[in-house]
Amino acid sequence: MEEKPKSVGAGGGGAHRVAADLEDSKPRDHHMIPVWFFVGVILLMYGVIILGTGIYEFSNPPLEALSGMPPAIRHPAVWWGTLLTAIGGIYVYLYMPKKP
Repeated sequence: MEEKPKSVGAGGGGAHRVAADLEDSKPRDHHMIPVWFFVGVILLMYGVIILGTGIYEFSNPPLEALSGMPPAIRHPAVWWGTLLTAIGGIYVYLYMPKKP
């Protein structure tokens, strides 16, 4: 460590030590998690919730404006829940952080 003299205006004429070379000698590996992994987790969670709601609506159908439509169109929560779950699962799989 080096000793630097203090200036007279900075509180006296004493010296203080400066720690310049006290860094860790081993470089650290920083592993950043991609934001797309978190996007995939959110899409997966929303998809499971919406899909669960759509499946529940099969046994307890709500009064809705789509009641006269065919069943494939009448339950959009099932389709959207399946789509979001699939896309979220793909994103989680593709962007999952790898262990070094």
